[in-house]
Amino acid sequence: MTDSVIDHPNVTRTASGGDPTPWLARLMRADGVPSLRREMAGRYPAFTAGRPAAIAILGAAEEGERLIGLCAGLGIRIAMVLDDNPARQGTRISGIDVQPSAALAELDHSIPVVVCSHRLLGAVTRLAQLGFDGVPFAALQVLDPVAFPPHMFYDGLLEDLIENRDHYARLSDSLADATSRAVLDAVIGFRLTLDARLLEPVLDEALYAADCVLPFARDEVYLDGGSYDGDTIRTFIDRVGGSFERVYAFEPDPDTFRRLVLNFAGEPRVVPIPKGLHRAPGELRFADAGGRASLLTEAGGIAVPVTSVDTELKGARASYIKMNIEGAELDALDGACETVRAHAPKLALSAYHRPSDLWGVAAKVLELRSDYRLYLRQHDGGIIETVLYAIPVRHARS
Repeated sequence: MTDSVIDHPNVTRTASGGDPTPWLARLMRADGVPSLRREMAGRYPAFTAGRPAAIAILGAAEEGERLIGLCAGLGIRIAMVLDDNPARQGTRISGIDVQPSAALAELDHSIPVVVCSHRLLGAVTRLAQLGFDGVPFAALQVLDPVAFPPHMFYDGLLEDLIENRDHYARLSDSLADATSRAVLDAVIGFRLTLDARLLEPVLDEALYAADCVLPFARDEVYLDGGSYDGDTIRTFIDRVGGSFERVYAFEPDPDTFRRLVLNFAGEPRVVPIPKGLHRAPGELRFADAGGRASLLTEAGGIAVPVTSVDTELKGARASYIKMNIEGAELDALDGACETVRAHAPKLALSAYHRPSDLWGVAAKVLELRSDYRLYLRQHDGGIIETVLYAIPVRHARS
């Protein structure tokens, strides 16, 4: 593969036959990963000429704590730790008090503020109101991955874009509507720049409830992979007005599962299952980060049982399958191949846990059944909540 691609037969054109979507076109012309990294570095000059002597951190959750630990080893002083979550304010991390973002009024503007959140847009907007340009922690991970080891979401982000740009062009061609193509282009732009403002025009707040994409009947059999405490089940029940046949709720984290059971103790049609979804029954390790950052892995954490969709359903019908299972989506689709091929359920699949999931999840769906219509929606202002909706042709809305 050459390092420079000027024209490509698979790049989506506009409805009028004009130029391809701009960020995808830019990707197709890129000279390789070093060029993309230089372009991204130019957006964050505080880290271009070397590491700063001090930084402030906005975001005191897991990634904020991780950055504090990394900075200690790199000799970078932490000037402030800030978080607008009242539950974190007044706590201490490595001897540093967590303060509200309003405390930035006391910060020297020469000190960069690093945003330690996967939900970037709100944080960047708040910083702009206070007169600061935020630097995403993700940018440090992409620009200097040795010093700042990347989270799974950003590991090989630019490499994936370059190595798989043909897949991105094919994905653009396979999407069913102009909105999906605009979403894909904005997501590619975000990944090239880590500027969350590029996502704002395409944001859809209706996570797993996009009326224009996801039609529901009154006899749905909903299989919810990654149920957490049942938040998306409640959204589903509201959408169908309480008329449904069954919900199978899969949640492997023991503490979260207990909350799930309590939340639906009075609803016999909701069946909680204390397992994760994967390609086959077995056991994996569950790295519990206390929330939606938890994931199934082969090392670390606690042992939890996993199963497959096909094993649990044994040929029975599912009409709607949602998977937000922290990077196990491709494995779980392998474990659902009989169900998908036999029943063509509607699918709502997270496509962001690994960079290649953005194109790989769609490719896997079309491998299982070629008659799905694919829609892409972005439900948060950052790397997370990019969702692929696959709708069988008989249900798809024009």
